[in-house]
Amino acid sequence: METKNYYDILGVSVKASADEITSAKNALAKKYHPDANMQDGIDTTEQMQEILEAYAILSDPAKRAEYDRDISGRKPVMQTYDLKHAEAEEKEAESGFVVYWKASNQLYDIITESDELIRQKDATSRLAQLAVQALPCILLLREARIPERYWLPDIMNWLLFASYKNRNYTTAYLLTLYDEHTKRDMTMMDGLKLKNRSHKYEHSVKRLMKY
Repeated sequence: METKNYYDILGVSVKASADEITSAKNALAKKYHPDANMQDGIDTTEQMQEILEAYAILSDPAKRAEYDRDISGRKPVMQTYDLKHAEAEEKEAESGFVVYWKASNQLYDIITESDELIRQKDATSRLAQLAVQALPCILLLREARIPERYWLPDIMNWLLFASYKNRNYTTAYLLTLYDEHTKRDMTMMDGLKLKNRSHKYEHSVKRLMKY
């Protein structure tokens, strides 16, 4: 990936905000993940890996700052594909970890909305609807024995990327790989920040399910 411009891969400006980068990643991931396109004879594994790798760098302020210093003069070489079906018309034949990844992203969108509504007095009805929508995602993740502390999108993205490297990895083994990654590659401060974010997210999930 050294010759590729991560901003072009995600289709965002070099001045894009963190929210814009996340939104771009989510839209591209839904479009390019391999299990959604395999039925059309298109292998988008490489594109999915590029998207996740770009997001891993640009979503981290320190890594993004370092990357920005290194990309002067580079030209994007991202290959694109014309997909046969619009996103709304996709009939996904999903398998493997991508099923859990998609559920976690759906849950995150729901929790993001519920966090914004939670302090509004007249939002009880909508929160109850969101709780119903969240339940299938929660049950799927729990049935897969993926503990709540792994449900954050950044963590699930890392797990999905690892699963593409070897489709034979079990979910339990992927979680073990991630734990090893955090101990080996993450600073103590970053680890504490991630732990706090995870706790807050778990709290938001539990709070919504009370409605």
